[in-house]
This record gives sequence, C-alpha cells and structure tokens, in this order.
Amino acid sequence: MRRRHFTAGLATLPFVPTFALAQGDDWPNRNVRIVCPFTPGGSQDNIARRLAAKLGDEFGQTFVVENRTGAGGSIAADNVAKSPPDGYSVLLGNIGSHALVPHLYRRPAYNAVTDLETVAWIGTQPNLLCCNPSFPHDTLPKLIAAAKKEPGKYSFGSSGLGTSPTLTMELFKQKTGVDITFISYRGAAAAAADVLAGHLPMVISNIDSLMSQVSAGKLKPMASSGAKRSTVLPDTPTFAEAVSPDLVVTSWSIWAVPTGTPAKIKDRLRVATEKALKSPDVMESMKAGGFEPGSMTVPEIDAYIQTEIKRWGEVIRAAGIKAE
Repeated sequence: MRRRHFTAGLATLPFVPTFALAQGDDWPNRNVRIVCPFTPGGSQDNIARRLAAKLGDEFGQTFVVENRTGAGGSIAADNVAKSPPDGYSVLLGNIGSHALVPHLYRRPAYNAVTDLETVAWIGTQPNLLCCNPSFPHDTLPKLIAAAKKEPGKYSFGSSGLGTSPTLTMELFKQKTGVDITFISYRGAAAAAADVLAGHLPMVISNIDSLMSQVSAGKLKPMASSGAKRSTVLPDTPTFAEAVSPDLVVTSWSIWAVPTGTPAKIKDRLRVATEKALKSPDVMESMKAGGFEPGSMTVPEIDAYIQTEIKRWGEVIRAAGIKAE
C-alpha cells in the first residue's frame, strides 16, 4: 500500500485531484479513449481511427477508438459526459449528439452544452441523395414537379428519423412543399440495397457511404447537401442550387471532453489535432470520403453549435417529429 505523508502546511490545503494538480503536464501517460457514436467502417469511424493513429504517434500513447452506437449519438456522448474530466475520454461529437438529441428526447441523459466542452473542429461531410438509374425523376426539378403532381407517391430511405440525412429531406420538403414519404432503415446500406433492387426509388446518406455504388454506376447521384459541390462529385448539383441557398446541411464532427478537463490538456489535444488534419495522408483520406476539413476556434465552434441547435429545433417541430 502506498504511504501518504502530510505536513501541517499541506493538511490545510483543500483536496485537489492529482490530474488537476498536474494541470495536464504529463498527459497522456496512458491509453486515451476516443468514443465514436458510429459503427466501425463508416466515414466518421475511419476519420476517428486516422486521427487516433496520428495522435498516438504525436504523444507516444495509444488512442483507442471505442464504438458506442445508438440513440442518435447520445449513448456515446453520455458515456463521455459522465467520465472523469482527466483527458482520457474524448468524444467524437457531431450534429446528432449536440444539435439533434436535445429536440428528439424529452429527457436526454446529458446536456451537450453544459456537460461537455469543445476541444477542436474536425470537419464536415455533406449528405447525398441518390436514385435507381431507371428512376425517371432523377433530378431535383423533375422530382419536385412529379411529387407535386402526385403527392405521397414517391419515397426515400435513410437510417433513422433523427439523423442528418433524414432531416435534410425534411428540410427539402418544407422548402418545396412536396409530400415525399420517409422509410426508415437500420442503416444506409439496407436502404441502398432496396434502391438497387428496385424496391425503393431513392436513398440519402452521408456521401461516402454511397460512393462505391455511385462509382460503379449502380446509383445515380441527384444532389449533395453541402454549401458547394463536392470535390468527389463535381458534376452533381447541390440542394442549394436547385431549391434554396439556405438548404445546406452537413454532418459535422468535433472533439469534446467532459466539462472540467484541464485547459492544458484541451490545448495539447487541439494543437495535435490541427497538426494531424494537415498531414497529407489524413487530408487524402478525408477528401476521398467527401469529408471537408476545416478550422474554427473554440468560441466559433460553440457559437455554431448554438445556431445548429436552434435551426434543427425549428425544422424538427415543423416536421411534427415528437420527442421520445
């Protein structure tokens, strides 16, 4: 058993955890968990693993990606929010965990604004609407005209109601006034399979999850949801071009840690992340998946999150989506 020695002077000091005394000087001195709300093999998971490898090289410790999926990212976020604020639990935060969960659950287990602190911006990825190549209404203008002529006839598939791709279509419906039916799937792969089989006309998901079928000519891209055309699909128009300049939706990613994590740890993680994002192999990997790296200060990220919380609250209420 380790002995503890106290002097009279030290005994008068308030108790402070060891990690706080160090203020992050020796961080990290053991493995760091990166908690990812997505399944292994997806774009977000791939980026997390790329960055984990770079951070491991930078700090000489292992950064382990731990996948905790479900409930729109809230399971992963809650796990990190309730972890010790010592820098050894890092969340791959996203639009779901931070901007959608507050509106989709009546009593979320955590508060993304007060229980988690932002560390670094990672980047954004647009959503992509695709159709079966035989679908006659294969552009947004054609789809809008057909859907207005026959309300409720056409449908699209996506991975769950409270997800960025699905809400992209809800915003599209609100902006255009069309009635298109949403069909929920357990994942984009299942929805895409039904489109390929001719059972469903359209699917929407993060761009990278549909790129292999698009490249093979099995799916036809109709529109992407970024502010500008994706570099991997430069001939595919955006929703903003076809519908409205403000119909821009991206799945964004950040690092977040439990509130109270020492500033020095957050600073070291942020600087190392920014360095990793500039490395050629990470940049190439992100670009190949349609992921756009970016740069924001922590105050800018926090302000953006507040804007997203407000925006998606309005969309969700207008869509009549009820909190669970």
